[in-house]
Order: sequence, then structure tokens, then C-alpha cells
Amino acid sequence: MSEIQKPWFIVVAPVATAYAEPTFNSAKVTEVVSGESVQILEQNKEWVYVQQDDGYKSWIRNFYGRFDDDLFPATHMVINKGKFPFGMRVKLIHENIITADGQTHSMNQNIKPLIQDSEPDKIVEISKNLLGCPYRWGGKTSFGFDCSGFVQMVCCGAGIKLPRDSWQQREALKDYVIDGKTAKPGDLHFFGKNGKVTHVGFSTGGWGIIHCQGIVKEEELEKGHPNSNEKLSDIYLSTHSIRFNFRP
Repeated sequence: MSEIQKPWFIVVAPVATAYAEPTFNSAKVTEVVSGESVQILEQNKEWVYVQQDDGYKSWIRNFYGRFDDDLFPATHMVINKGKFPFGMRVKLIHENIITADGQTHSMNQNIKPLIQDSEPDKIVEISKNLLGCPYRWGGKTSFGFDCSGFVQMVCCGAGIKLPRDSWQQREALKDYVIDGKTAKPGDLHFFGKNGKVTHVGFSTGGWGIIHCQGIVKEEELEKGHPNSNEKLSDIYLSTHSIRFNFRP
């Protein structure tokens, strides 16, 4: 292990792949998005062991960013798909956005403040802007989401902080179980087998769902509906309200 010279690593690439061990042959566990400042815990040659603000720890290669004494002073996050990844952290100055690589861009992106009141009623609106984005294992941007990364990042755009993994998200909302047919838009449907959570998506109202499975898409859980995902219905576990815990 090498000595830690600076406390922060700032991702400059659009997305940094994060691994379980300091080797490309190990499992991918998540991603770190451009503009994120992550705390350095260890260094091993060209690899950096970091902790994100959701508590997730992983190894990333140092060519994804730069070492710094201070955090990147991001003020907003990108909430649309396009040139920049959804979730990218930027700094807003005089109607321009500054990215972590120091470049200035015109403000032609949809952005939201990183510090804001929770807006659960915005969850489905933000989600629908991401329809068609591909699935990617460990992904958490519009370049590719996994199911829980999609939920975590959309909630972030709505001013709501949730953990990274689907089982953690269900645990965070364990006290707010509701009847799925009465779910309001933005509440969470969970799925799995033998009590183990394997999938999550947002209710669009009742048994409607918007989720990332193959791509970000809208479907129904009610069997017999023309757009029903019956395989998912068969492994339904529970529905949890996001409004009891995160009020506007």
C-alpha cells in the first residue's frame, strides 16, 4: 500500500467503474459519476480504495480522475439523458455549468440543486425522462442503470437520499409497508425470492411500474393487463411508501 497524499479523489471521466478488488478481473460493484468527490481510504499503486457519500466502498483506477485536498464544489446534478450522464455533478456559475475537468459549458442541461427539499411527486416525471436508457450491471447513470442504481439516482434528483442496493432500500423503508394497489406515484415495489430482494421499481400509481429491466420502461404488475410483466408479478414481495419518510 502506498501512502495517502491527498484525502479526496474527484472523478473527471463521465463514469468511473468501481470494483470489489484492485484488479479489472474482480467484480464490478457500482459506479462513481463525474464530479463526485470520494474519500480516499487506501491506495495500491494505480488503484484507489474510496468511500462514496452513500457509504459504498470500492476500488477505482486512478486514471478516472484526480487527487485533491478539497472536494469539487458541485452545486447541481444533471437530470436528463444526453451528452452528459444523468447524475453528473456540476457547478453552476452565471448561467454556465463548470464540470469537474474545469471546462465551462452553456447551461443547456436540465439540472437540479444537490441540496433541496424532497419532492416525491417529481419521481415519476424524472423517471419518464429516462425511458429507454439501457440496463448495465452496477450502473447508475443514463449511460446504463441497474434497477437499484436507477432508483437511487432518480430519488437523488428528487431530493431524497436512499442507499445503493435494493435490499438496503427496502430495509430503509421497512416501517412504511403499504398495499400495492393503493401505491402513489414514486412509491417503491420490491421483488425477490425466499425473502431476498432481487429487483425494485417505482410505482406509477397502484400496480403500474417504471423500472430498469433490460431498459428503463413502464409496465403493469396486474395480471391480465395488456402490458403486464407477469414474471415480475410472480416474485412480488412488498410495496413501501416513500412519503411517510420523506415529506415535501
